[in-house]
Amino acid sequence: MPISVRLGHQLEERLAKASRKLRVNKTQVIRRSLEAYLSQVEPGRTPYDIGKGLFGADRQSGGDLSSTFKRRLKRQLRAKHHR
Repeated sequence: MPISVRLGHQLEERLAKASRKLRVNKTQVIRRSLEAYLSQVEPGRTPYDIGKGLFGADRQSGGDLSSTFKRRLKRQLRAKHHR
């Protein structure tokens, strides 16, 4: 379905620049931008839903790094400066 949108000069230049950078036509840039924007403002999606794949990503390192930081740092410094 064709839609007409009036863009200001600055926004039109930014669109053209993005189009050249991504090597796609302006329609593709607009379509991708709308899809990204609308997926963020869809009803029912909370900030938690959007970021839930990122929460706890640091747990793969094996434990609570903040509580053992000083101990690990001391061990590393001793090993580095041990003569």
